[in-house]
Amino acid sequence: MTGDIFALVLLGLITLVVVVVIWQVFSIARAKVSARREEAYQKLAEQATEAQRSIADDLSRATGELTEVRQRVAAMEKLLREVE
Repeated sequence: MTGDIFALVLLGLITLVVVVVIWQVFSIARAKVSARREEAYQKLAEQATEAQRSIADDLSRATGELTEVRQRVAAMEKLLREVE
């Protein structure tokens, strides 16, 4: 009788240890997946930031060129009015 109780308690403890170990293994796996996902999001954010900087530079350059073209057109219009 005492041996049966001891065996059941031992079986319960072994089962508990196995469940905790399995739980921890899956918990570690979830943490690794989460870390990889976070790294991917970080990389995507960096790429988006770089793209925004590039677009801002291009827009600034285009604005400067547009201003120059407007000045030239205004000068040509003035010249044409003087010629007429």
